[in-house]
Amino acid sequence: MPSSRTEWTLEAVNQRLKDGRVRVQLQQVGNRLLMRATLPPKPGSDRPKPYQQRIFLGLPANPDGFRRAEAEARLLGSRLVMGQFDWAAYLPAGKTLDGKPTAQWIREFKAHYLETHTLRPATWQNQWAKVYNRLPQEQPLNKDEVLRQVHATERNTRNRQATCQKLQKLAQFAGIEVDLLQYQGNYGASKVKARNVPSDEMIAATWQQIPNSAWRWVYGVMAAFGLRDHEVFFCHWTDEGLQVTQGKTGPRLVFQPLYPEWVEAWELRSPVLPKVQNLHELYEAGKLGDKVARQFRRYQVPFTPYDLRHAYGIRASVTFELPVTTAAALMGHTPQIHLQRYHRHIGLKTNQDAAKRVMERSDRPRPPA
Repeated sequence: MPSSRTEWTLEAVNQRLKDGRVRVQLQQVGNRLLMRATLPPKPGSDRPKPYQQRIFLGLPANPDGFRRAEAEARLLGSRLVMGQFDWAAYLPAGKTLDGKPTAQWIREFKAHYLETHTLRPATWQNQWAKVYNRLPQEQPLNKDEVLRQVHATERNTRNRQATCQKLQKLAQFAGIEVDLLQYQGNYGASKVKARNVPSDEMIAATWQQIPNSAWRWVYGVMAAFGLRDHEVFFCHWTDEGLQVTQGKTGPRLVFQPLYPEWVEAWELRSPVLPKVQNLHELYEAGKLGDKVARQFRRYQVPFTPYDLRHAYGIRASVTFELPVTTAAALMGHTPQIHLQRYHRHIGLKTNQDAAKRVMERSDRPRPPA
């Protein structure tokens, strides 16, 4: 006789349902159980034929919940076989999305998503909650409302894209059959406003004009290592290079400064971090970058902190001719992002200089004999 611990698991229950030829399977979302089966369209649906749908049970994923969920699945399977299925038995509040306030769906989805993904609370607040807060919180979540929110945004914009992607995840979690991604448009890296990336000469000259030694160190590390503004506060030196301990894309080793001479000339091996009150709170709230930007403006730096990172990306690919994969690894993103985000900011003069250097090399390619 199997133990209750083994018997009342998702895998064990689904295996029994399969062995009994029950046309229903259980699924677990977060700590809650639901049934999935091929069911007739809901009342008012424009779908002509039965299709895979979910019925939320509101039962916890514990032994007692699995017992009750298996009984519900067998009852549903029996009704389907005998042609006695009726949505009226499953639509009352508490069984499916009907009647459940949108705010509750958002809370449950947030708990599930944060449990299954690595996401900073600030990222949820600034990117996900900002979309979900537009929904009427006390009304039931439904297809018409999520579509209305999508169409309320301007087409082919970052806002439309984010709205479609975030609402699609929520709708899928709630069992709403809707395809929002078809409306997200063609917003992408090509739509991003071109930057006036500073030259390396301007970057070096501006470093000398910053009077505060701590903020001059911040500036220098961002310029030489291409760090994001918040990563400057979470890095330290190792024998292999500069180790970033936390940031947007997690830990990484920046093993190559560009230029190495800046490290020595600017004394970057001797960290002098500025004192920032509530450092970790600002980081979690996603506001640490604002602090850096304010200091750049205070010292009249003629470009933004992120322009230093863009200059590093261009320098890696054009000036030092590093492979895209290497440049991307140094900056903590994918080769695809590197090509989309940084190469489009390379100006004509930079490209002309790069081509000239190659053509003047003694080992440049030669025409065939």
